[in-house]
Amino acid sequence: MSALDDARHAAAAFLATTSGSELPEWRPTFLGISSDGPNAIGPVCIDEDHIASEDPTAFDCCPDPIVEVDPSLVDYLVELLNADRRAAGGERP
Repeated sequence: MSALDDARHAAAAFLATTSGSELPEWRPTFLGISSDGPNAIGPVCIDEDHIASEDPTAFDCCPDPIVEVDPSLVDYLVELLNADRRAAGGERP
């Protein structure tokens, strides 16, 4: 098994316990106030009262982990994680 495979398995085990899914769909989100756009990534919130397309802020209802990153990396990391999810057989958003 490659180092990438090992990292995927470790991440899947962690995500299963924190987000409820080994391969969650990811989205850009905000931690605090950022004038540069989203400054974090996190699994899509499945709470009926939180429609992420209307409010991309991370709230208590949102699954963990919410990962703060430089705003310039947000879109890349979301696309990378969602592509990995699709390649592993996860549903398309």
